[in-house]
Amino acid sequence: MKSVFLKLIVGGLTISCLTGCWDRVEINELAVVGLVGSEMDKKTHEQIVYYQIVNPEAFSSSSASGGSPVFTYTFRSQTKGAIGQKSSYMLPRKLFTDHYQSHIVTEAYAKEGMRSFLNYYERQFNRRSSLYLFITDSPLSEVMKTYTPLEKLPGRLLRSLISNTHKATGQISLKSRVKDLVENLDSSKVTVLPIVSLKGAKPPDHTTGSFENIDVSESNLILTGAALFNKDRMVGKITLWENGYYNMLKGETDTFFQSIDLKGSFVDLYANKVKTKQHLSLVNGEPVLNIEVTAQLAIRNNNQREKLDWDNVSQISNQFNQQIIENSHNLYKKAIRNKWDMFGLGDMIKYKRGRAWNFLQKQSEAWTQTKLQLTVRSTINDVGEIIDPFKEGEGNGTE
Repeated sequence: MKSVFLKLIVGGLTISCLTGCWDRVEINELAVVGLVGSEMDKKTHEQIVYYQIVNPEAFSSSSASGGSPVFTYTFRSQTKGAIGQKSSYMLPRKLFTDHYQSHIVTEAYAKEGMRSFLNYYERQFNRRSSLYLFITDSPLSEVMKTYTPLEKLPGRLLRSLISNTHKATGQISLKSRVKDLVENLDSSKVTVLPIVSLKGAKPPDHTTGSFENIDVSESNLILTGAALFNKDRMVGKITLWENGYYNMLKGETDTFFQSIDLKGSFVDLYANKVKTKQHLSLVNGEPVLNIEVTAQLAIRNNNQREKLDWDNVSQISNQFNQQIIENSHNLYKKAIRNKWDMFGLGDMIKYKRGRAWNFLQKQSEAWTQTKLQLTVRSTINDVGEIIDPFKEGEGNGTE
């Protein structure tokens, strides 16, 4: 009996020493951030930060309307560290930034240099290296107050746009994160980040009711291009079309979409299983970047009137190869002309060994002398359901 009482006493003392969930925070005590935007006031040099706070009521099944899915709060301060402190002056809940989806900065902010932004971000214990970073050429205040259809959370919408565009066209790389910019800070290699824009004029009011319209092509967020960064500073931009070629040459996508003009008829091709190999070599003392691209093609649309045969299929494949080579060379020349080291040639040359390479390493910007040698090989493995297109006067009751 004594042993039983002794066990109860020991158990009671043990339980009394437990602190329990003393630091637990209920969800209704948090202001959960879904998207963040940053810019700088050109006149006052104040940091301006926009927080999109998720409204749980909008997603509640028990709520009739729920209101706006997010609320945008704006804070200003001379220093980044004070922004979080100032949020307590306005927010009735604790600011929670651990799970936000994306971060947007203005083009002007990016051109000024983002080293201080990155230093602040990397110091945070709750930073997320996989966070996607976007540049916008639209007014950030309007971008952060835009209602997005289908996907109620704009931050999640932007992540989905990257994923869908990458899979459908290869025009956006998945390496568009904060960590990708940080990794290239001490490198000559250019970092490419997506540009998002506000399409069309914004409606006069910001209520969700003003968007109850079947046509949502206007007043929406769309991807419009790609921003090029040298270290922490934006130095230029290219179109999504050009970025597709860049991603393919870099081996950062295994899909690609291309329309070709074959004797006045358009053929839409979807390339899959795209494989890229590249290496840098010396030819007669000059650096040459050798890139070999292989791809399997599927015909998605064919406006030709003749029946597909082996000769025609071969012409389509050859035209695809030629068009890829021509457009890629144009992009490469544009990069060299603007001194955008998009392929990391400076670092490649820097770490090469040998007397000939030592000579190049002593020259300033030797990487701009590098020539491109591109080889493209493609095979068509999917021609669609029909190989003989319908023609006028056939199958419609006419002779």
